[in-house]
Amino acid sequence: MKELISKHVLLLSISSVFFLSLLVDSEAVSDASDVSDLYQQANEHLVLGELRQAIIIYEEILEISPDNTNVLMMKGIALSNLEQYKHAMKDFYDVLEKEPNSVPAILGMGVGFGNFGEYKEAKKYFDRAAILEPDNHVVKNFQDFADRTIKKYPYNEVEKPKIIERASHESIPDWVKNNAAWWSDNQITDKEFLDAVEFLVKDGVLIVDLPKSVKFSEDQQKIDDRNRWGFHRYLDRIEKTVNDDLRYIEYPNPSGDVIKKFMRDYSKWNFDQQIEIGNTSFPDPEYTIIDEIYHVHYNVFINHQPDGLPLDHVYTLDESFAFWEEKEFTAQDGKMVKVNFKPTMKHEANLWVTWVVRDIGQNVLGHANLGKGVVEVALGGFNCDGSFQLFHVDTVQTIMTHELGHGIGLKHSSDSGSIMYPSIKETKYAYCLLDEIK
Repeated sequence: MKELISKHVLLLSISSVFFLSLLVDSEAVSDASDVSDLYQQANEHLVLGELRQAIIIYEEILEISPDNTNVLMMKGIALSNLEQYKHAMKDFYDVLEKEPNSVPAILGMGVGFGNFGEYKEAKKYFDRAAILEPDNHVVKNFQDFADRTIKKYPYNEVEKPKIIERASHESIPDWVKNNAAWWSDNQITDKEFLDAVEFLVKDGVLIVDLPKSVKFSEDQQKIDDRNRWGFHRYLDRIEKTVNDDLRYIEYPNPSGDVIKKFMRDYSKWNFDQQIEIGNTSFPDPEYTIIDEIYHVHYNVFINHQPDGLPLDHVYTLDESFAFWEEKEFTAQDGKMVKVNFKPTMKHEANLWVTWVVRDIGQNVLGHANLGKGVVEVALGGFNCDGSFQLFHVDTVQTIMTHELGHGIGLKHSSDSGSIMYPSIKETKYAYCLLDEIK
């Protein structure tokens, strides 16, 4: 019997996140639904891993709405997944020109520099993202990567271009901001507030009846274009240096490397044959009775993780063991039951535990035979940005704890707060840039 746990599908959340901004930015389109349909199509291609098709549609939208940062962001991610790092970074750069605090774009730039082996520059972006979102688990994983690799791999940094600063826009005085707050709280009259607004208009600080798209002055645009040109040449120099130096690259997102390792030795981690047989060849767990309590002993074979896996799921497996060892169950005769787990050799095991990348089934994150047999947990999935992405350790631990519950004989629960509920509330990815977009 297969007990299934459903995985969270990100496509719907991706589409809803960006729908409003598309309606706002695509002013040249007479029918806004056409643009949203295009965007939906592109996202569907992306999630299915059809990255080139997605990019074609993103570019079509950008022809209509060239300043749409959401589309630029998605296109950059698709290009990065195609290992076109330089082109992806150009899109992330353009996003940050318009939205300097976009954490996904900041991470995208950091990942891009990491993919070229410019680890110190990558760390600057990861640290910048951490200031904006200190509790973001994706940011923390990339920060850990940068700290490790900077210590491991000394290298000569490529010289950066000098950034030309352009004059900042005149700011609104604090007293006017205070007036706006007091007006909203009915502490000052409409006339007093309007007098303040009129002052700003006369002084040239506030421009009323703005055009639909704000244009920079010619000098400002020249500065931005010059900086962009300098950044593009910087990427060219990095790319040439990497090729000339034969620089060793340790990629900041190890997800693709992990799946390649699994596929090279498929049978080592994926027990397809044994799963077909079921649990009949596994010995029953033994038990002892101590102080009128049944103590059921499970011998567990724990499969290896691939070499170089950055996330320690063997450690989180100990947490899953502890979760069930602390529980008390009731036997049919009314006595209490407790379970314990002991690592052992494969031929002695009641349970085989493994982490897998094979296709377990549609919307399935794990599998276990009831009572004894194989327990397998997906290490990652394709439902974030169209490429294989490792799950966050907390997600893997949740799935493992659920599947171990089946392994010791528990069925699904109808209680949504139970670990044995058949679907997971949230699937978090360890390195996916889209995982943190709300």
